[in-house]
Amino acid sequence: METSVRLSESEIKAIKQSVETLDCQAKIYLFGSRVDNRKKGGDIDLLILSQQLNFDDKLRIKIQLFEQIGEQKIDIVIAKDTSDPFVRIALKQGVML
Repeated sequence: METSVRLSESEIKAIKQSVETLDCQAKIYLFGSRVDNRKKGGDIDLLILSQQLNFDDKLRIKIQLFEQIGEQKIDIVIAKDTSDPFVRIALKQGVML
């Protein structure tokens, strides 16, 4: 799998800043179509591993990203660990930002 992602540097920076202001220890992974250079378009799928982020934080992150990178479809999954099979698949196919 290629390790490049279909996000601009400014989009990556905005994602990192939006998450790190709420949890500087969080690990952020991009997964889905944006990690496949053969595909076009697609939403931004993010997996955030964090012990402290919650649903309200997820909404805050989405609002910050909307303000910084504009209107895009962004799906955010927040998980405390990798026990969920979906999380493990996203980690396996994803790229850490």
